[in-house]
Amino acid sequence: MFSDFISISIASILKKAGILAGATFVGLGISTTVFAETLTVWDDHDSESRAAVMTELNANFQKAHPDVKLDHTVRDFQDLNLTLKLAVSSGDGPVVTKVNQGAGAMGAMVKENLLVPVDNYLKKYGWDKNQSDSLLARDRWSSKGEFGVGETYGISSLAEIVGLYYNEKVLKAAGVELPIKNFDDFLAALDKVKAGGTAPLTIGTAKGHLALHMLAGISQAHIDASDRKALDDLIYGRGGTWNTPGNLESVSLVQNWAKNGYFFDGYQGISGDDAVQLFVAGQGAFLISGTWYFGDMQNNPDIHFMPIPAPAGIKHPLSVGGVDLAWAITGLAKSDKMKDLAGEYINYMVSKEASVTWVRAGYLPATPVSEDAGGSASPLLKEGISIWKSLNDNNALGHYPDWASPTMLKTFDENTPLLLANKETPEELIGKLDADYSAYMKSK
Repeated sequence: MFSDFISISIASILKKAGILAGATFVGLGISTTVFAETLTVWDDHDSESRAAVMTELNANFQKAHPDVKLDHTVRDFQDLNLTLKLAVSSGDGPVVTKVNQGAGAMGAMVKENLLVPVDNYLKKYGWDKNQSDSLLARDRWSSKGEFGVGETYGISSLAEIVGLYYNEKVLKAAGVELPIKNFDDFLAALDKVKAGGTAPLTIGTAKGHLALHMLAGISQAHIDASDRKALDDLIYGRGGTWNTPGNLESVSLVQNWAKNGYFFDGYQGISGDDAVQLFVAGQGAFLISGTWYFGDMQNNPDIHFMPIPAPAGIKHPLSVGGVDLAWAITGLAKSDKMKDLAGEYINYMVSKEASVTWVRAGYLPATPVSEDAGGSASPLLKEGISIWKSLNDNNALGHYPDWASPTMLKTFDENTPLLLANKETPEELIGKLDADYSAYMKSK
């Protein structure tokens, strides 16, 4: 207790005397470190594996910045969304945080001047060399509240791609020749598998969003990256319509699959997660979903991943995808020195070094790395890394369609089961999507 008192007293005296912080003092058997800065960080990496990665990354940053104390807090997604804006506005929140993209979180905080633009750091560290413009646009808001344009307020660490999982063993048994090169090859493969007595597509619609991802994935694979403006305008709230030939064709195709036995039997009564487990067990030739299932899929070495194939003539097809919550700097970074420290922290979190750490843990990073990064990436993850690099190089990362309005996900969820049950026509579904979007545009 006496030595503790001396330690505290020495630290207090040194601080009052203006002696440089960050030094270590040894005397009377006492070692006292006075930190120059405290960096308060919140994130949403609450799973055991993701938390372990963050522990390693934070330790690396701390080692490189011994005069900085990291005050790190982990919150789950819901808690972060509920508390972040209030905490920052009250002055008791983080300097660096993960924040959900979209009007309800990032957009609202930008409107109230609770976030700091990161464009200076984007240029300084070359983030635009590692992540495509369409990816970075997901963190942009204008002073007028426009999504996808204006200053940049964040950048993400992890990537998501909706693509086509296929079971090589099942396909070869059905006589399907690999690789599948285009959409016509894909359709022919479906027919061949079905003719052999197996439902080619595994899906579950009782819970989850496999049907939404199937509709969006097929539709956007029919859009070339050079012709993406109409989709971008629709998703970013600049106007547009769902009533396009590509959307109608895709919706009609999926409805026909449901009517004609292309889906796994009993799909209406199982969840998306259950459908994935059936697919891992060898039930079905194809499944359309995202890279977040890599951990499940790698348990079956016959399963591979590819972009949803495009029709002939589409050079760089869009793939539905996105990123995890963005790293951002809050208005609690009052000084340029603190902003620069926050920018340096975020830069490390999206660096290639950090990306390799994520790969070793089985996650797909948003910053591209080599396919053999870390030497331990699974075959599936290597395929995902290669696809992600190509999408970024060609500005071909598409959008989740439910981003188009605050209620669009609900509209999809209520109507896709009716479409698949043949109780709603493709035109009726498209009409309801347009009605939802129109109401949102009027409300703005």
